[in-house]
Amino acid sequence: MKRKKLKILREYIYIYIGTLIASIAINAFLVPSNLAPGGATGLSILINYVTGIPVGTLIFVINIPLFIIGVKIFGRSYGAKTLAGISFLSLNVELIKKVVPEIDKIIDFTNPSNIFLGTLYGGLLMGIGLGTVIKNGGTTGGSDIISGILNKFFRIPIGQALILIDSTVVLLAAYIFGAEKALYALINLYTTGIVINKLINGLGNAKMAYIVTSEVEKVRKIIVEDLGKTGNYYQAEALYSKSRRDVVTTVLRNREIFLLKELITEVDKEAFVVVSDVHEVLGRGYTFDVDSTLKNRKEKE
Repeated sequence: MKRKKLKILREYIYIYIGTLIASIAINAFLVPSNLAPGGATGLSILINYVTGIPVGTLIFVINIPLFIIGVKIFGRSYGAKTLAGISFLSLNVELIKKVVPEIDKIIDFTNPSNIFLGTLYGGLLMGIGLGTVIKNGGTTGGSDIISGILNKFFRIPIGQALILIDSTVVLLAAYIFGAEKALYALINLYTTGIVINKLINGLGNAKMAYIVTSEVEKVRKIIVEDLGKTGNYYQAEALYSKSRRDVVTTVLRNREIFLLKELITEVDKEAFVVVSDVHEVLGRGYTFDVDSTLKNRKEKE
């Protein structure tokens, strides 16, 4: 029970940190460069530009009614973490401005050549922030809630609903800020999406190797003894010849894959090796250092 409470507390801390990072992106890059990349945040930036109402206040005012509707439609599944994400983001957007009043002047966005900096780094920080929130079970509301409603009542796929919502906000930005800023906002939105996906799915720092070989025992020794990893062995049937083949699978770091291929070539020149990306790996042996692998190999030689 204590461990569970600590886990929940850690998740809320990360949600807060994520919204803090996103708030820096909003105040330092998006607002001063007039970029409205979609969602409730983009809409808040547009309304702020027209009315002067603080962005943090607008994020809260727009999201809370949506949150209440979401809870009524979907039940408590939206839960406390969504409310925390909305509240933390609204609070931090205003808090950052008070703690660092000149944050919007760090980069001179009156210089057109600096707009791309706002686009790129704003998207990067927003992606890191929102990705951290999502990875810990929270959301910042807005597009997520509306897309869920559109999916439930109009059967619009959530991915398409998100594109529809963000596109609407970007079109409004084109009307208010001009077409050029809207195009930059699309780049910003794309950058944010890539970073979120990388944070949630992992950085692709691992590879899955499928090895079809007639030298299973030698390949097993390479993987277990030389590389310090484990894997699986099974038999497969070739589609054309219907002959039985021995297949070994294992997960390695990017750098270790090159070593694996080199070592397999030494023991089985006819081996068929397929390598694919892996986004996340949990399990014993994956923290093994490739430098130690090379050292062990040299000692054996």
